[in-house]
Amino acid sequence: MKLIYNIIVYLYFTVLSIVFLIVSAIALIVFYPFDKQRFVVHKLSKWWTHQCFFLINPFWETVFTGKELVDKNKSYIIVSNHQSLIDIGLMYYVPCVFKWISKREALSIPIIGQMLCIHGDILIKRGKSESAKKMLNKSKKWLGYGASIAIFPEGTRTKDGQVHRFKEGAFLLAKQTKTPILPVVMDGSFAVLPKNGILLKTKHRFQLKILPEISVQEIESTGIKDMMLKVQTLITEEHKKIAPEFYEH
Repeated sequence: MKLIYNIIVYLYFTVLSIVFLIVSAIALIVFYPFDKQRFVVHKLSKWWTHQCFFLINPFWETVFTGKELVDKNKSYIIVSNHQSLIDIGLMYYVPCVFKWISKREALSIPIIGQMLCIHGDILIKRGKSESAKKMLNKSKKWLGYGASIAIFPEGTRTKDGQVHRFKEGAFLLAKQTKTPILPVVMDGSFAVLPKNGILLKTKHRFQLKILPEISVQEIESTGIKDMMLKVQTLITEEHKKIAPEFYEH
């Protein structure tokens, strides 16, 4: 039964994704002159991911807390722990129009790569200083339009469910652009689809919790490494409360 369920889900995902790719491309062309944020494309992406990851399965439950902490009139650098590809769908619960910072290699993924371009996401080459400069300039452009920037500071998905060491990029970006940081804690996706996994669990509970923002004033008065460690600790400690089983051994 699990295999049949997964076949249905992946077929559904493929068909729906092709439809949304076409609709999103049309929406980008039609609304581009009036929609510099690409708000319409973002909303379509939000509905697409919710359809693909959550509405197809009535036995998947999502608990979302902290929505009231988001100021919709602000732009943020959104940072979160990273457990699974399903985190992409979970992030769309955050009530912000945002752009992903992603590896350039993601362009080679069918449909997903094209959606990254339509969505206006920021693609980087790891270890390339020129790519880092372009990332900063593109981030400034989107922040100037009122969009937020979303990034997984661990750089890759966890292999054991725990939160691992953060990298400095997101915090350097927050300091250089004078943008508040919005920490987000996710759990549940690792058990459903771990790194290198293929088969999805049929019944599960996801949790997403938004923590209070870190102000521009605090970012400016704190060193990049200290800020990185502060946010890493905040997210790790909150994740330990939500999923202590990952830290018991």
